[in-house]
Formats: sequence, structure tokens, C-alpha cells
Amino acid sequence: MTRPLLDELDRRLIGALHLAPRATWDDIGGILSADASTLKRRYDRLHEARMIRVIGQADWGMHTTVMPVHVFLDITGETPLAVLDRLRDLPHLQLLAQISGDYPLYAVVHAPSEAATSEAIDRMFSVPGVRRVNALPALSTLRRGITWDPQFLTDSERAGLLELTGARPEGTATATPPAKPLSEAERTVVALLIQDSRASAAGIGRAAGLATSTAHRVVRRVLDEGWVKPRLEIVSEWLGFQTPFILRLRVAPGETPDVMRRIDRLPQTRLVAHVASDMSVLATGLVADRSALALFVDRELARIPGILAVSVDVMLAEPRRYWLDRDLTSGLGEFHAPPLL
Repeated sequence: MTRPLLDELDRRLIGALHLAPRATWDDIGGILSADASTLKRRYDRLHEARMIRVIGQADWGMHTTVMPVHVFLDITGETPLAVLDRLRDLPHLQLLAQISGDYPLYAVVHAPSEAATSEAIDRMFSVPGVRRVNALPALSTLRRGITWDPQFLTDSERAGLLELTGARPEGTATATPPAKPLSEAERTVVALLIQDSRASAAGIGRAAGLATSTAHRVVRRVLDEGWVKPRLEIVSEWLGFQTPFILRLRVAPGETPDVMRRIDRLPQTRLVAHVASDMSVLATGLVADRSALALFVDRELARIPGILAVSVDVMLAEPRRYWLDRDLTSGLGEFHAPPLL
């Protein structure tokens, strides 16, 4: 696959879709002072190159009753990438990565129940080459990757797009199901929006066998309730972000909530979680290169009181992130969306 060449308008379009992934081309064009038809052509080109895709982030309560588990795996007698490839076929794996440090592999398991979580982790022990599994259950998660912003826009453009979407801070994620069971139409619309969150209500109506007016109403309800949140996925290396990283922090007693809030505000951050471990805060993020990571640790983290120790690992390869396979050769690949409860 030929790597797409990005110009300034491409980058600003990507920045806009990060903030307002379902906005109309006319609305985005008005804020970016760009022609709507030109923006659509640019999007189609990037989508065809498998560089970007707008999917739906299902509310945790739609597909699980439990929090995710962050898993670090040690190996023996095999190369990390060989073992990583074997892990791909295991169920409920939201993320897979090769990392630096004592544990060469990292995964996130998000199964529908505690029993399914236990079974998924148990199966990791049977994978040839896996020596040891260190599972860290999340106790709370403050930020997820949907909120990351590549910072390609001006402050006024960013504010305009956030106002357009009515976006609010995501807050602590929970695995709480909807107050009442979804109707068949609502479940169908949720499943379709997870696969393509830029799909029009009319297109969803045709796919779901619903009248157009009904489809508009149900789509609006699904989005307003937050059962699905549109989310732009990218091959971040093609945007110049070459160094994804993982932090594990030892935090002073009682300081965890404040440390998590401060890390959540940093633009480099993709995820912040409180985990069951002596290194009780886990965070992931993206920066341009390793020099930028050094500055992030020495300047940004150094300003946060309450951090007693920091462990930093670089993600050397990340073949799956948020259920979506990806690589630098073929771009975005198969989407392993979690099934609805």
C-alpha cells in the first residue's frame, strides 16, 4: 500500500474529525473555511487508503458488566512478535502490543463478565511461549482514547467543533447497562453505528429495515443516550506520532484521584486508569518521538505532586488498538467489535 501524502488541509480535516467525527461536511467546512465537497473527497481518499475510519465506541454497559484488565506477559523460548501473533485469536482482546521493559507484551482484556475475563486470561497461559502473566484489573478509568486530540487546529476551530457536537468531558467510565433493555430497533442501530458512525440515518434505516423517520429518531436516541460515541481511528505513525508509550506510576496514599485528573489534562494522554497494583496508576499516550517522551516525563510528570515512582515503556509495535487491527503496511484492518449483551 502506498502511504498517503498528507498536506495541511488533510491534517486539519483529521483534527476536526477527532473532535466531531459525525459532523456534516458543510459544518466542518464552515469552521475550517474549506469547501465541503473538497473535504469529502479528502476523507474518501484517506478512508480508501485505510488510514482513517470512523467507528463507534460502545458504552461499556452495552457489552460488559465488568471493567477491563491490563495484562503484561513475559515469554520464553520465542520471539515477542511470534507470541503476539498467537494471541490474536484469543477472545475479548481490545489491545495488543509489543513493549520495552521486563514484560515484552501488553494486552487489554475486556470480556462481558468476570467469568469470561477469568477464562480469557486463563487461556493466555496455554499459548506457546508465554511464561508468566501479570493481570492488573482496572478499578476505575478516567480517560479513554476517544478523547485524544492531535492538536492540528486553532483554539477557535477546536471550540467551534466542540460546540457543534455539544461534547462534554467523558468522565469516569463505568460498566453500567442501560436502565431498561433496548428495543430490537435500538440494538440494530447500535450495532450499525459501531461499525460505521458516519452512516446517515437514512442509510441505517435501509440496512435495518426501518422507516426513515423511525431511523432518524432511533439514531438520535442512541447518540443522545451515549450508548455509542463516534470515534475516529487512525494509523497514528502516518501523522507523525511515532512513539506510543505506557506509564505505570506509584502514587502516595490518597493522591490517586488528583494524579489521574492531572494526567487526564495532558494532551499526550490517551488513557488513564487506576489499577490493582503497587504501581496503581496506568496511563498510555502518544508523542512524536522518544525525545518528546523524555521531555514529557521530565517536565510534565515532574510537575504533578504525589507521584513517587515512574515506570516508562515504549510500545514497539501495536497491531491492535481499540479492537481494530492495524499496521504500517496495510493500514487499518479487521474490526473485532465486542458483541452486545
